[in-house]
Amino acid sequence: MLRKILLFLVTLLFVETCNGKSILMMVKENAQDNKALKDIPLDAEKQNENGVVIDQIDEDIGNLELSDLGIAPPKHLDAVKFGRDGNINSKYHKEVFLGEEVKKFENGDYELKEQKSQLIKIFKMIDENGDGELDENELSKWVLHKTKEHFEEAKLASEHKFNELDNDKDGSVSWNEYLVEFLGRRNFNRQEVAQKLHDKVKIEVDKKLREEIDDAHDKWLQATSLKLMQNKENASRDGDPDMSVAEFRDFQHPETGREMLEYLVQEFLHDMDTDGDEVLTVQEYISVGSDVDVDTQDDDWAKERRTEFRNVIDQNSDGKVTK
Repeated sequence: MLRKILLFLVTLLFVETCNGKSILMMVKENAQDNKALKDIPLDAEKQNENGVVIDQIDEDIGNLELSDLGIAPPKHLDAVKFGRDGNINSKYHKEVFLGEEVKKFENGDYELKEQKSQLIKIFKMIDENGDGELDENELSKWVLHKTKEHFEEAKLASEHKFNELDNDKDGSVSWNEYLVEFLGRRNFNRQEVAQKLHDKVKIEVDKKLREEIDDAHDKWLQATSLKLMQNKENASRDGDPDMSVAEFRDFQHPETGREMLEYLVQEFLHDMDTDGDEVLTVQEYISVGSDVDVDTQDDDWAKERRTEFRNVIDQNSDGKVTK
């Protein structure tokens, strides 16, 4: 029996359940009750509104990942099916089932004693009636519980990080305050960075870090774009809008806000939908409009994208994907 339980749990990490609904849909339905939903972001081109040249040099300051440094927005969205770029989140099933404990299973070796023990513990928590089997209702309740748990943890974590960044304690964080800390966590001298930002002096960084800064700045503009549209005088002297704690949560965890999720979907659709009919075909999803027969391509990446389109995204199997 124990062997069957473990096999079932391991399989469960990769197989979608929950009443026939995608977990992304459940996350979005749950997010409708979130009180901090607000932004309908603008399409914003990359700008250097601060007047600061973030220059590129050849030195490599290390291979630190964004997620290791705390305050940068993650590459993909936790516990939802797609990342910010529209690609499948390969960790999605594990994240939505295990929540924060997914870190304990990163090596994927479910034969380890601690991991076996933890899976059995989770099984017993889900099995409310204690019959040794997990039914659809028990699994659905567990997934919703872990989703709500993730939302609450994301809220608390973003508030904590916001308070660290809000040096003058005025209830908002400027792009310059953020950038000082962003670079400070990469071994730049915070005082020197702050002074250069104030004086609009060039800050030299390597290519990889330049890309990370540009990426963070784009996401900053997305999270604050409603303010840009409605009340431009709230923008800072340097041209970028200051960020409230709710906006900072959208910046770090857009998956916890319905309108931010919808924005990400709309942005992805805009990028892929080459004929402008607001519907994605498998051709557009794979080749971004190139004139190729995607069904006969040998490219492994194209095959993987085709499988994603048909088995994951196109839920009613009509060959078309709407927003």
